[in-house]
Amino acid sequence: MVRWGVARRGSPQIVPPPADVALQVLWDYLLVARPPAPADVIFVFGSQDLAMPDRAAELYRSGHAPAILVTGGFGRMTRGVFDRPEALVFRDRLLAAGVPAPAIVTETEAGNTLENVRLGLAALRRAGRSARSALLVAKGFVTRRAVATFAAQAPDVRVRACPPTTRLAEATDRSPDAYAARLVAEIDRLDRYGARGDIARQRVPEAVRDAARRVREVDRSSEPPLPGPRAPSRQR
Repeated sequence: MVRWGVARRGSPQIVPPPADVALQVLWDYLLVARPPAPADVIFVFGSQDLAMPDRAAELYRSGHAPAILVTGGFGRMTRGVFDRPEALVFRDRLLAAGVPAPAIVTETEAGNTLENVRLGLAALRRAGRSARSALLVAKGFVTRRAVATFAAQAPDVRVRACPPTTRLAEATDRSPDAYAARLVAEIDRLDRYGARGDIARQRVPEAVRDAARRVREVDRSSEPPLPGPRAPSRQR
């Protein structure tokens, strides 16, 4: 088990171990966030995190856009957890927050970020909603890829990423080890999806790649050793 944020005994300050520093480097690179500005639509990427529709409702109530698009079917973290597609769960959350039903457009088939963008924009067109500009609501570590997906798939749409939080400590949505592994995996996704044209290619600084390697090394050091030949039993 990796321990994140260990205080030195006898010291009044918390001194993060190297893995913590590396994790922050990854977060700072993956996070792409800008202040909200008037837009045609608030574009919400599905997930298991209800902070997403809550953030969208906040942006709507602030008058930043006249419509909200929620897109998502079932993902790895919601299948077997939600009894309905992510978009419908989010829609109900928006309605409970006071967003009027006519302002909400849903897309319930997307299973990944690429489909979120393609199918979400198609749903907006069917609903007769303009989408020349959008505020993107997604998990912080997904915002770089979300923006890059729009750059490749819908470059005519001006986007601003407006995640629920820009703070790593507030964004962790699973165990620390699993979250660290997920941030490393996001770097791999940027490389892979950029190479096949799903997203605009991203330049990953060497410092970020070093941070990803460091987190991987810590993760490997926490794994139990593989079983070897059984030693003869000894009486104690």
